Amino acid sequence: MNYVEPEISKSSFHCPMCGTYAHMRWFHFGRNHAVRPYTEAECSHCEQSSLWRIQEYNEENGRLNPSKGVMLFPDTGSAPNPEPDMPSDVREDYLEAASIFYKSPRGAAALLRLGLQKLCKHLGKSGENINSDIRDLSKENILPPMVIKVADTVRITGNNAVHPGEMSDKDFDYVASKLFDLLNFIVRKAITEPKELDDLYNRTPEKPREAAEKTDAKNKHKGT
Repeated sequence: MNYVEPEISKSSFHCPMCGTYAHMRWFHFGRNHAVRPYTEAECSHCEQSSLWRIQEYNEENGRLNPSKGVMLFPDTGSAPNPEPDMPSDVREDYLEAASIFYKSPRGAAALLRLGLQKLCKHLGKSGENINSDIRDLSKENILPPMVIKVADTVRITGNNAVHPGEMSDKDFDYVASKLFDLLNFIVRKAITEPKELDDLYNRTPEKPREAAEKTDAKNKHKGT
């Protein structure tokens, strides 16, 4: 299913602790019968909690309900968890970007762009030019052609992080948030899915596998 980002008072979302879409139980803090501006969401799946600071309330039926807030822990903001197969140095940039996104979308975008450069290197490219690297990966059928258009967005977002003015702040914040999804998508397509296919292939019986390899080799020879 599509990623549902954490939001204060929302009954269900993807847990920032375990990454599972689950129901959340909300608990409010208080002292001497006074409401404190903090609340926690306990995940029904992993039973771990995220901590939130309440910024605004809505009054319903004589009760104050948190309507706006910021997640304090974990400090990953609304970003989805990084893919398990994401290289460690890319993951480091990803998590740092997630931790500062609310405070500095431009700083987060710059870190994600750096992470994407490192990811291109892991995929055998130079990492010096994201656009050309992704175009090469598309030509090699490692990534789908549509990612080329996204690469242009990365370039514009990266430039805007240093030289504001190419897009509105609202558009910039939205596009920058989608760079998290882009890194995860590339990891899934270029690393995870090929690994899963190799695993499936290696699980087939040896003799049929060898026969298929011989047939493929003959067809390739005929084609040349």
